[in-house]
Amino acid sequence: MRPRIVLADSLRGFALMGLYIVHMVEYFELYWYKPEPGWVHNLIFFLFGGKAYGLFALLFGLSFFIILDNYQRRGQDFRLRFCWRLTVLLVFGYLHSLLYAGDILQLLALCGFLLVLSHHLSTRWLIGFSAFFLIQIPQIILIILYSIVPEWSYPGPRFPGLMMANFEVFAHADLPGLLRHNLMEGQWGKWAFFLETGRLWNIIGLMFVGAVLGRSGFFEKTDFKATRLMIYLMAAVASYLVLWALKGGVINLAPDGMPRWAAGQVFTYYENLALIAAGVFLFTLLFNATFSRRLLMCFAPAGRLTLTFYIAQSLVFVPVYYGFGLAAYSFMGQVPSLLLGVACWLIQMVLAWFWLRNFRYGPLEWVWRKLTFIGFNSVRTN
Repeated sequence: MRPRIVLADSLRGFALMGLYIVHMVEYFELYWYKPEPGWVHNLIFFLFGGKAYGLFALLFGLSFFIILDNYQRRGQDFRLRFCWRLTVLLVFGYLHSLLYAGDILQLLALCGFLLVLSHHLSTRWLIGFSAFFLIQIPQIILIILYSIVPEWSYPGPRFPGLMMANFEVFAHADLPGLLRHNLMEGQWGKWAFFLETGRLWNIIGLMFVGAVLGRSGFFEKTDFKATRLMIYLMAAVASYLVLWALKGGVINLAPDGMPRWAAGQVFTYYENLALIAAGVFLFTLLFNATFSRRLLMCFAPAGRLTLTFYIAQSLVFVPVYYGFGLAAYSFMGQVPSLLLGVACWLIQMVLAWFWLRNFRYGPLEWVWRKLTFIGFNSVRTN
């Protein structure tokens, strides 16, 4: 059994922080009910919007590889058990989505089955799958079809209408009404968003990247050359700048309506991909520098409790922002929400450190493990 990869735990904790801060300034989606454009929203979404989500997917692919590889080294085929593990995660995600419909766990669990099906393939095949989805080939095919067969197209995306119906419920329903809505109807907007924007393909591609990085041992290396990482970082930043410069001109080549909107989404995911790569390389560069390693390692305990914290954040703050609770979406504002998010994140980091001094797993991580293995290992460290 390989030891835990502290770099990966730290990066996962950082991604969790980014996703949490996005949720806070987004009022757990109710920002979009009555948007308040400003520097806080623009800054947080530039830094973390679409990137923290992507990092989660990448690290999910890495964790998948590590688990299966650990058992493969012992001569055991863990794929069927991992399918059960994904099924348990899917149930967790659905239960979580009854309170917070924007849940990410369902998507990760469903896409994870593709990793199981492809685990026996060579690394070249995985790289090919990564490229296929990250280039957004399915979305590009749709853009072409929308362009050459106008009858198949439509003026614009449909998910905003579905989401606005959700926001009305989030803002005004009582708790039983919210739970009833999210049983089924409240789920459609999220899945329409995943499909229409191309985020589904982006997530699948990044999961395959995580599996490839796991096979290459990228996060386990201790002899990184700072110069090489700096070159990678500069290449990623340069790619982003080129994409940013080309975006407007290329998008305008597509016919007006849904083709042009979808082309804009494709370029947005290209830009996000470049920034995700830049973030990984910068984080790795700083993690391997003596002066900053200790600071970044502070994210590692939270990175080991991502499932617990991710769901706990919704349990605490959905009642703060939604109409059945304090309805803070209507009065808190962006700056106070950001400051509250930062303060509560620091508390979570301290709680994670304290918890892992006494226990081996987080509460929900332990439940997930027990359900996966049907009763292995005590939760106590000793």
